[in-house]
Amino acid sequence: MNFGEILKQMLGKVDGAIGALIMGLDGIAIEQRFSENVPRDSKLGMIAAAYATLLRNSMRTTKETGVGQLEEISVIAENMVLVIKLINTEYFLMMALEQGGNIGRARFELKKAQLMLEEEFAF
Repeated sequence: MNFGEILKQMLGKVDGAIGALIMGLDGIAIEQRFSENVPRDSKLGMIAAAYATLLRNSMRTTKETGVGQLEEISVIAENMVLVIKLINTEYFLMMALEQGGNIGRARFELKKAQLMLEEEFAF
């Protein structure tokens, strides 16, 4: 299954999903998909690139403080919810939801996708 198909299936299973993407921690998007009623000019890629910096810093902090390896971050804002799941130390998945979207289902679908993709992104 290709990356776009994985993202498309995830979006179809999560109520309130806006879009999903796979991105490198360097801020370069590998693949992105949007729900049917979301404009294609959505700034999801730009948002994810900005959060790549936060992820790199958070990964370093959790390692240095002995908390352990970072696995996931959720950001709940006024207009959107972001759930970010690391695939490995270089790539991550992100799903954006509208407020009131099903965060639990998003986390579940991201975990399933992460398990499918970790072999593809192994180095």
